[in-house]
Amino acid sequence: MRRLTLLWIPFLLAWSETAPAQEAQPSFCYRARPKSVCSAFAFTNFGTYLVLGSDITSGDTPLRAVADWGVMANVDSRNAIGASVFASLDRLGVGVGPAVHYRRWLSSTASVDVAVGTPLLAATDHLRSGSVFGLVRWSPNHWFALAARPELVRGPVFLGCGPSECNVAVQSHARMSLGMELGWVPGLTLTAASGIATIVIAALLSGVD
Repeated sequence: MRRLTLLWIPFLLAWSETAPAQEAQPSFCYRARPKSVCSAFAFTNFGTYLVLGSDITSGDTPLRAVADWGVMANVDSRNAIGASVFASLDRLGVGVGPAVHYRRWLSSTASVDVAVGTPLLAATDHLRSGSVFGLVRWSPNHWFALAARPELVRGPVFLGCGPSECNVAVQSHARMSLGMELGWVPGLTLTAASGIATIVIAALLSGVD
């Protein structure tokens, strides 16, 4: 009996070496990766931009900051869809609203994103409902990206003054912002730091008579 058991050992070892390993199932990730690794992932992006075109007038800063927090689901090995909440700060003021996202994976790390959103909350009269914010974003890895934001901004436009009054109308005009974004831990860190700085500045300004 003992000799018969010893004869089975080589067959058991050979089977264990050739048996297929159980594949790990994709899970939710905090670092963006394709479907082979992640079924879905969270993203926290923070970007700095330069606003181009006639939207900038004398004395206005062309700088802009945009934070984006969201979740995307990998529908297959190449495509992902999702949604986010963004906050934009520039010379027009602060705008906050939802956006929908589409991502095309170019490799295991590189990707192209397209998004469109609209500000629903605006802490300024220069940014009205009906504005459309776009995004085209290329990223070579999970934490850095170059981005463009084509937008249709709706707000008051000064049309000139007549003999008795000045005319101001609400119109839409196009503008473009170019910049870079950081994601993952760098994006989360900058988002948190900018949020704390905004709260502190607002508190200081509220105490000024």
